[in-house]
Amino acid sequence: MATQNKIAKIQQQIAKDERNLALEKIKQRKADTRKKIELGGLVIKAKMHEYSKAVILGALIEVEFHLRCDEDLKRLYQMTGTNRFFEKNNIIKAK
Repeated sequence: MATQNKIAKIQQQIAKDERNLALEKIKQRKADTRKKIELGGLVIKAKMHEYSKAVILGALIEVEFHLRCDEDLKRLYQMTGTNRFFEKNNIIKAK
């Protein structure tokens, strides 16, 4: 009987761990989906959505290469992006 109780407890723990793992996978999938939606929104904010996926990807690959090599360029892009967010927020408030 004691062995059966131990087996039952182990099975319960396994079931609990499987539920927790499934919930964690769902959380990670939702976070991944949210990030992809946010990145898509950035493409639209940058007015790049009119270009093909290949052009957008190629541009991002080139920019990433240059960002690795040039801290000044990185700061410039940081300021430009911050300004775009600020401008967009002011437009929303004005309406």
